[in-house]
Amino acid sequence: QEQFELSRQRYQVDRPGRDPPKYLDWRTWLASNVRRIRALDLDRGRARRVLDLGCGSGYFLYICKLLGHETLGLDVGDMEMFNEMTRLLAVPRVIWRIKAFEPLPDLGAPFDAVSAHLICFNDHKHANLWGPAEWDFFLDELKRHLRPRAQLWVEVNQEWAGPYYPPELKAFLETRGATGHDNQVIFR
Repeated sequence: QEQFELSRQRYQVDRPGRDPPKYLDWRTWLASNVRRIRALDLDRGRARRVLDLGCGSGYFLYICKLLGHETLGLDVGDMEMFNEMTRLLAVPRVIWRIKAFEPLPDLGAPFDAVSAHLICFNDHKHANLWGPAEWDFFLDELKRHLRPRAQLWVEVNQEWAGPYYPPELKAFLETRGATGHDNQVIFR
């Protein structure tokens, strides 16, 4: 806790809004991730292998680890605050930038559950926001890393205007077996 407090003092800003320092409010984000874990039924049953894409601060995987799951995060390494937080929480991760039409790295054994919360890898708030073709490639690529009956939970960020994802993308994702509402896309 002492080291976390030092990190918080180093990176804290007044009114962080949507910027990464908002994740320094650990009480809020631990509670949020407990809800996510419950929604994925990771709070009960056998130990599973869990991957978090864009793991950020690592809270989700930290809680999963406390529950006995084998965890791995995947994220870019250019945010020192997140680097420091994942080190403090002892969250294992692979440094990697997810890009459209590019394979994922070797992540070891297949996963039982994959989560991606408030993602930016889909070119969030850029003109080249992922559409059906990019998602189709990504979902096929991700499938290589999943065990049978694995589940995938994706939460997208809201774009500048309009819905979380365009109607044609929502329709496409449903053809791939997705359910969900608002910003959540769930594959079981």
